[in-house]
Amino acid sequence: MIRHPVTSSRIATIGYDPATAELEIAFKDGNVYRYRGVPEQVFRTFLSVVSKGRFYDGVIRDKFAHTRIR
Repeated sequence: MIRHPVTSSRIATIGYDPATAELEIAFKDGNVYRYRGVPEQVFRTFLSVVSKGRFYDGVIRDKFAHTRIR
């Protein structure tokens, strides 16, 4: 999975695998989470919004099954 660096105070990189519909988010504190069942449009919107943290809190956090991978 290729992760894209983003401008955010909390999030370092965002990656997406369309074959598995998995979104991977690496936070600046070192934690990395993988979210399952995420539509590709959510990923594309996530990359384009100005406030990544606000989008994460409102659209992704607690909305999709996830696993902490680091």
